[in-house]
Amino acid sequence: MGRVAAVFDVDKTLIRGSTERFFFRYLVLHGLLPLGRALGFLGGLARKPRERFRDKTYLQGLPVAETVHLARKCYQEKIASRLSPAALACVKEHQAQGHDIVLLTGSLSFLTLPLKEELGADWLIATEVGHNGSKFSGEVTGLHPRGENKLTLLTELSWAQGLDLSRSFAYGDHFQDFHLFRRIGFPVVVNPSWRLRRLARRHRWPIRFF
Repeated sequence: MGRVAAVFDVDKTLIRGSTERFFFRYLVLHGLLPLGRALGFLGGLARKPRERFRDKTYLQGLPVAETVHLARKCYQEKIASRLSPAALACVKEHQAQGHDIVLLTGSLSFLTLPLKEELGADWLIATEVGHNGSKFSGEVTGLHPRGENKLTLLTELSWAQGLDLSRSFAYGDHFQDFHLFRRIGFPVVVNPSWRLRRLARRHRWPIRFF
C-alpha cells in the first residue's frame, strides 16, 4: 500500500491571486522586462487567448540568475503575504497525519519553489522553462501542468515515489482540475468558479473556501 498524498494547486487555492501575474508586474517594475516588450507580449496573448497559460516567451533572453533572484524577492515581498491562513492550516493538518505534500501548479517552478520551502512540501510539480545556463529560452520544457497534464505528471510522480492516489487528496479551484479530481481518492473543490461549483455538486465533492 502506497503513501497518502495531499495535492494542492497554488494560484487561487493556496495563494490569493495569480503568482505569475505578480511576477510579471515585478519584472517590469524592476526594469528587467522593458515596458514596451511587456505590452507587446500582452497584446500577443490577446490574439491567441488559448495559449495564454503556456506562453512564457516574455522570459526569452532574460538572464537566469537575475530572474531567479527577482522571483525569490517577488515571493517574499508580494506573494508570501497572500498565502491563505486557512490553506496553510489545511496543509499542516495533512502533515500532522503523515501525508506527503505535493504542490501541482502551472506557475513557474523557480517562482513557486520558495512556497514549497516555506510549507515544507515534499514535491513541486510546476512549469519548467528552458535555458542555456545563462539566458532563458522562453520555451516550456516537458509537459505544461494544466488540465489532463496535471494528472499525467502526478501519476508519474506516484509511480516513482510510491504514492497511492486512490487514498490521496487533491485541492483545486479550476474547472481544468476536473481531470485530476476524477482519478484522486478525495477531491476537494476550493474557491470554485460557477462551472466548477456545478460539477462539485453533481459529483458531491466537498467545497471549501480558503
